[in-house]
Amino acid sequence: MKPSEFANVLQRYLRTPTFPIGFKFVKDPSEVPEKARRLKDITICQGYNLARYYRWTVFIDKETVCPIGLIAYGFAKPDELYESGEIAVAGGYAENAEIGKKFEEAIVKLDYGEYIGFIAFPLERDEAEPDIVVVHGLPAQILRLVHAVLYDTGGAFETKILGRASCSEYLEAFVEKKPRFVLTCYGERIFGLTQDYEVSFAFPWEMAEKIARNLERTHKMGIRYPIPFSGLRTKPILPEKYVESLENIKKE
Repeated sequence: MKPSEFANVLQRYLRTPTFPIGFKFVKDPSEVPEKARRLKDITICQGYNLARYYRWTVFIDKETVCPIGLIAYGFAKPDELYESGEIAVAGGYAENAEIGKKFEEAIVKLDYGEYIGFIAFPLERDEAEPDIVVVHGLPAQILRLVHAVLYDTGGAFETKILGRASCSEYLEAFVEKKPRFVLTCYGERIFGLTQDYEVSFAFPWEMAEKIARNLERTHKMGIRYPIPFSGLRTKPILPEKYVESLENIKKE
């Protein structure tokens, strides 16, 4: 399945307002498309949100400015401030540096220098076979992805919520090869303009065919988006005069 074909499936069954995007990690400059936008002095979350809002292909590397993202993606080594936990304190997330260290320890990280960067692109552009797919949407839209993941396995999948560094939470889908529901973080909402009503979902590209198949199967079973409200098919409670008028009309 091509990324554009999968994008069509997502559009049909989810109808998200922005473009589902792929992340492709690269080890050499030759892997970066010539037309990819290279923007300095923006955060990682600004970069991939440009891809989902503007339909751009964006190359993101060490020229980004958020220390948390730089370290998580292996573009830089942690400094003393980061390792001390003071970054989490300065951001307002941690009561003290010891608590801050626990925040940093919870962040999934790639090895330093493992990749020189990654491209973020709308799936419909077929820039590459992505390593992971990230979809932003309303909770009810993302719920359909949960249905698709579990339809042929049952049970539940576990996810953890950090409340910060959602750019690193997407990495878990890449590193651990499993789907990840993400309660999109405060920083991404400040810098990446992710909206109050949005959440996101990441999964490895290897799951794309399964998800596409199960979105169709669950749709046929009646589990759909937009959700078909049962109230639209129930008898309404009308005002008394409406009922009286209706009876008069029917008598005529």
